Amino acid sequence: MAKLALHPVGLALLFFGLLSWVVALGGVAASTKFCHDMHSISFCSQQYQLEWWTIWFEFFLLVIMLATCFLKAFERARFIYLTYLSLVTALLSVMSRNFITNSFNTNGGVIDVTDYKASAYNAAAAGGILLCITNYALIIFVGLGAAAAQEAQAYSAPEQKYAPSR
Repeated sequence: MAKLALHPVGLALLFFGLLSWVVALGGVAASTKFCHDMHSISFCSQQYQLEWWTIWFEFFLLVIMLATCFLKAFERARFIYLTYLSLVTALLSVMSRNFITNSFNTNGGVIDVTDYKASAYNAAAAGGILLCITNYALIIFVGLGAAAAQEAQAYSAPEQKYAPSR
């Protein structure tokens, strides 16, 4: 049986991240559809370009982390995962802020359950916020594993010192 290179809670967070990603994907897709109904395709492509790149970047990051969490490759890629998680979390924060702002601008801040456009914005914002929370927790769990690995390596066999050549 393969050894899990990530804390079991981290594995659960990866699955929760994929579920949150589905919510965010649905919200971004519905928001893009409503944009296509009112504006040209080129305008909507430019308007939601960052959101689509962020959503798919998050998906591939979660899938790669899930695929490698049972391999030694996860240990070698811990710092890369931490860097990418930080990057995509910042992008998700901006994306969520944009969708929250758009949802308030739709009805002047009034909550209307029959307004599907505001619901699409709210779904995208909720998915982005859930992904941010998941990524922050993953940063903690992946980072703790990296710190433990470095600490274990520090207490392992002493490093051999070489005398300078003359």
